Amino acid sequence: EYVPESIGNVKEFEAPPSPDSSYNRPFQVVEDYTKEPPLEPPHIEVTVLGMQEAPGVPLRPHHVILNHLFIEKDVDTQSLVAFGLTHRFREKYVNVVLYKPARR
Repeated sequence: EYVPESIGNVKEFEAPPSPDSSYNRPFQVVEDYTKEPPLEPPHIEVTVLGMQEAPGVPLRPHHVILNHLFIEKDVDTQSLVAFGLTHRFREKYVNVVLYKPARR
């Protein structure tokens, strides 16, 4: 098998050219700031915290829910905020919930 001493002349080792769009991105305009934020993905709407498939068998969280901070405000009194996080440790899942009074 022939191996060239100078790989600079071999086409397989050349980097592909960068697309023009990566260098000529236009600046943001006022319309970019007036758009509504994107909707929440449907798989994040329901958290598995406290839900069970069958008695004694907890649900396994989706991979997209792991390591995301969830914030839920008390709609009725607006005096409480709950922060929740699901973390994976080896083959187990750990839920951390912090309840905090809302600032006025």
